[in-house]
Amino acid sequence: MLLGMVDDPRVVLIKLADRLHNMRTIYALPIPKAEAVAQETLAVWCSLASRLGVWALKAELEDLCFAVLQPQVFMKIRSELTSMWNSTSKDKSMRRSSIRSDLLASTKEVHATSTHDLLSSNDQEQSNMEDLLRAVLPFDLFLDRRRRSDFLNNLQSNSEASIRKPKIVDDAAIALTSLAACEEELQQELLITTSYIPGMEVRLSSRLKSLYSIYCKMKRKRVGIRQVYDARALRVIVGDKNGALHGPAVRSCYSILDIVHRLWTPIDGEFDDYIINPKGSGYQVSIISHQIKHLVASINAEV
Repeated sequence: MLLGMVDDPRVVLIKLADRLHNMRTIYALPIPKAEAVAQETLAVWCSLASRLGVWALKAELEDLCFAVLQPQVFMKIRSELTSMWNSTSKDKSMRRSSIRSDLLASTKEVHATSTHDLLSSNDQEQSNMEDLLRAVLPFDLFLDRRRRSDFLNNLQSNSEASIRKPKIVDDAAIALTSLAACEEELQQELLITTSYIPGMEVRLSSRLKSLYSIYCKMKRKRVGIRQVYDARALRVIVGDKNGALHGPAVRSCYSILDIVHRLWTPIDGEFDDYIINPKGSGYQVSIISHQIKHLVASINAEV
């Protein structure tokens, strides 16, 4: 493969796509074989995807491996996030959103879960490997809003038709629905505001942090799941016309930042501002953690 990449780098992309397909259907293998393949994928292919900067695909591969190798921890983290985000769905700003809340079924509020709690969990809920893999959201749902909307509409149709789904799959749908609600709320504010210069390009995107990444962050920082503030994230990118509108773009970033602060309360000590003082690499972004939605919003100025 490495020799083939010398002549055509698309070789490695084909291999990554093939491995992704294998992991999505790995439930067909015996458990020992599936675990061996997942371990190899996590050690080799996820690292390779990271080096190549294919972040969305890497995140899905990691969660597929996580579901195979540590199913109980995988389910526990997903359940905890669902409980947290359901509790915030009753917030006033969430009620203003036009996203239907049918999928946001209420669940009992739980206390913050530590890494030790996850590792020592005796949760007796049983779920087969196929159900767990279905709960890993395809990476392209975060790259294509129409596809994500169709995905959620299909889930809602199945729910209205009383088609029973495993709880872990419902939890994944709730996570995606809550992210879509946050994104739509910010989108509406961006559309009605006049804070940025007419004609300036403003793009909005969102993502869910992979469960494996959340798990690693909890272990690395020795914190509970409620201290992982970037489990959901929104990103607003302001174009500056290749530098022609650099000053107005910077001012626009701060105007949009004010909108974000009105929607979600900032968390003390969780603000990094590289807009006015960009890094030497040219990285120019403001990263803000917010309390109400347990959300991170990144406001970028393209340079």
